[in-house]
Amino acid sequence: MVKKEEKKNEIGSRIKQFRLAKGMTLKDIEDRAKVSATHVSEIERGMTSPTVGALAKIAAAMDTDAAYFVEKKNISKMSVVHKSGRKAMQFKDWGATYYSLTSDIPNLKISFLEVELEPGIKRPEETSKHDGEEFALVTKGVMEIIIGDEKYILKEGDSIHYKATKPHAMRNIGDAKCRAIWVTLPPYSL
Repeated sequence: MVKKEEKKNEIGSRIKQFRLAKGMTLKDIEDRAKVSATHVSEIERGMTSPTVGALAKIAAAMDTDAAYFVEKKNISKMSVVHKSGRKAMQFKDWGATYYSLTSDIPNLKISFLEVELEPGIKRPEETSKHDGEEFALVTKGVMEIIIGDEKYILKEGDSIHYKATKPHAMRNIGDAKCRAIWVTLPPYSL
């Protein structure tokens, strides 16, 4: 049986993990949920339990259901993900598939992904820009990474680490699928 204190900490941990994965600040939640950033912080740190109403507002602010934060599924402090069990997200318009290499760790600070890019498809000209850092290690093929006005060609075994606050994008410039291990801070949610 889960003790009340442990359950309070687990709910707060899940809220924080999900918020960070969405790249949202406490102020973002306050603005969207109309629940003070201080109260959300106290919930995340397990100092208080959210009311049903506050939990519903916080969940809605992050475009999810409140049940996600209170489901009985036990969150482990260790993650083992078998290749066949990876969560995946596809971006068909630019031929990318992201595979999660970890799952269900409370207070996740970083994420580990495998990114697979199809050949011959250019990513739209738009770039991404957010707080944090990214690291990539190309494990197969040739990838072009664009950071600001600079372009970097990475081949198998090459890596790159950069501040994600600069506009950045990636694309496969080879003739075959390209794969890379990607590490992001804050975590990327699939």
